[in-house]
Amino acid sequence: MEKFECPQCGGPLGSGATVCGECGKEINVQPPSPAQEEKRSGKNLYAFLAVLLVVLGGLAILLFIGLIPNPLRDSSTAAIVNGEKISLVELNKKFDMYKKMYGQDGKTEFSGPNGEKMLEQLRRQILDSMIQDKILATEARKEMISVSPQEIAEKINAIKNSMNLSDKDFEEFLKNHSMNLSSFEKRLEKDIMIANLIDKGAKKGLTKDAWIKELNSRAKVEIFSK
Repeated sequence: MEKFECPQCGGPLGSGATVCGECGKEINVQPPSPAQEEKRSGKNLYAFLAVLLVVLGGLAILLFIGLIPNPLRDSSTAAIVNGEKISLVELNKKFDMYKKMYGQDGKTEFSGPNGEKMLEQLRRQILDSMIQDKILATEARKEMISVSPQEIAEKINAIKNSMNLSDKDFEEFLKNHSMNLSSFEKRLEKDIMIANLIDKGAKKGLTKDAWIKELNSRAKVEIFSK
């Protein structure tokens, strides 16, 4: 309950009092109107939001510089790029695919210390590539670059025509590469976004390498996989 004070001497006043018990002066205390209460409530809300933004901003800075752990990090995390997670499942899936591909050529031997070193380098190269793709994809979204369903459909038709694939052949192609249409469309969307992002750099008068270097310098990357 709000406390009232005498406007003459500052003494405490009871609710509804018309005479000050301290100085004896007659007073007329009006309770705050609904409009005043609403205004006061609004000020309190704005003050709370201002404090909340300061706290969240401080947490974001501490998170960015690494003084507090990233809540996205867990035992299944390979890396976090611009707040987006690359999982160990994704990394291991690509790693196994490339290891199998290189092993099938009959020229690559992964046994022994040298083989283990080659596998370690291969795994890091794959993770670096995934991180670079993630940087470009997240930066493309920051640059407000989007891809329409029509662009994706046109790209799929172009792929079919270039490979001379019927609809049935295309379905078999996706199946052989462990993909479905939805996952293939998402992959194309990302590739088109990145291509458009690179084009945007060229319009700024930057070479591809210079533009990618600038985008990489903006990115926040945390690597957890070894």
